[in-house]
Amino acid sequence: MSKLEAKVTPRIGLLPTGHKIYWEQYPSLREKGLKMYDKLVEKLGTFGTVISPGLVDTYESALAASEKLAESKVDILLIFPFGYTTGMMIVPTVKALDVPIRILNAHEDSSYDYKTADTEAYLHHEGACCVPEYSGTLVSLGRKFQVITGHFGEPRFWEEVRRTVLGAAAAAAYIKCRFAVIGNTYTNMCDMPADEHRVLKATGQLICRPEVEEVEEVYKAVTEKEIQGMYQEFREFYEVDDTVTDAHMYESAKIAVAFDKIIKKYKIDAFGFYWWGVKPYMTELRAQSALAVSRLAAMDIPGVTEGDIKTAMAMKILNLLGGGGMFLEFFSSDFDENFIMVGHDGPSNVSVASGKPVLQNLTVHHGKTGEGLGIDFNMKEGPCTLLNLTQFGTDKTYKLIYTVGEVIGGDILNIGNPNCRVRVKRPIPEFFNAWCCEGPGHHTALGLGDFSKEIEVFAEKMEFDCVCI
Repeated sequence: MSKLEAKVTPRIGLLPTGHKIYWEQYPSLREKGLKMYDKLVEKLGTFGTVISPGLVDTYESALAASEKLAESKVDILLIFPFGYTTGMMIVPTVKALDVPIRILNAHEDSSYDYKTADTEAYLHHEGACCVPEYSGTLVSLGRKFQVITGHFGEPRFWEEVRRTVLGAAAAAAYIKCRFAVIGNTYTNMCDMPADEHRVLKATGQLICRPEVEEVEEVYKAVTEKEIQGMYQEFREFYEVDDTVTDAHMYESAKIAVAFDKIIKKYKIDAFGFYWWGVKPYMTELRAQSALAVSRLAAMDIPGVTEGDIKTAMAMKILNLLGGGGMFLEFFSSDFDENFIMVGHDGPSNVSVASGKPVLQNLTVHHGKTGEGLGIDFNMKEGPCTLLNLTQFGTDKTYKLIYTVGEVIGGDILNIGNPNCRVRVKRPIPEFFNAWCCEGPGHHTALGLGDFSKEIEVFAEKMEFDCVCI
């Protein structure tokens, strides 16, 4: 099972800038700036891989820096002025790179002694002077950017930088993902069908569509040795109640091996699946697939029932960021205690479980045919992010709708499927009305943690609309 941690290592482009004419006038100024830059590089190195061309202090060095950074395939560009520098120090690089841009209006010192400071000390602390010029230049060039302001001793500043570079790295990884649908979408669900050209625009690939018959053929060819290995894995991982027989576990293990082979064959990163089945055993193959797909979700390959590829894609975002990614829908609203009960039947993501997940056999899967094992567990309590990826209500490729809430304790439903209480920041009527007016699907992904900053940067890089509720 995968740990709840980021699955990407950011490639951080860092452009340090200075003003060469100052170096001869104030002999120690450049050295002071470089020492501060070294501190920045060291700290950024704990967030990812830092790629820097070194100090840019002339137009010629700015051109050389743009070439190096363009070749390095960075996920994001951080611009760090030592003191005042001219806007042309950044122009070649920002024109060469198509990545999110952040100006670090930052310094190693939170303050300094103004009474005793000389001109050199003042110039060392004057990075803020050129930030408006840089900003105006970027606006003139039509480039989106943000400014991150703070000092090196401030945890808030570093946390903002860390989350920003992580969001950009997740987008760089997402662009390479392969998404799939096995079978079809649940009949008559208007929000399930996906516009493949939107997937093509986001990833450069159409939706991969393995045939259901291929799953069937692989299932038939699974060996006894493969089944026993998977069976043992499930026996060790789950707590099994008295309704579950060895035959149930054996069948689930066989199906899990088949799903595993299909996913690996097509190099799938997230998928939706569903089929009703004409032959009874094909219905059971789908109905008994919860363990197979839950196992893949816990191995960083989100899979969801009802063919909902868009929610699987949202779960993949949260997975890359380190939130796990849980498949759910709104069950009910509790107006007395201001929380929403959420959950879903079928596959889940056991990496977000608190304690050992429990298996029980469900003779009825509500709204579906067949019977099979249900997975149940309590979800870890704490901050959470709800994320919906929709193709409705946007002229861009997709729209991300998100909110940050909290998984809270309390009584939950004992129905053989994981569910939990989520308390959002706004009153339930206000939240629900605003959420629905954005055109979401009825399924949503839940990630453990607050990923608001990361999602905003991710959307910027992907050129998705992004709405916070």
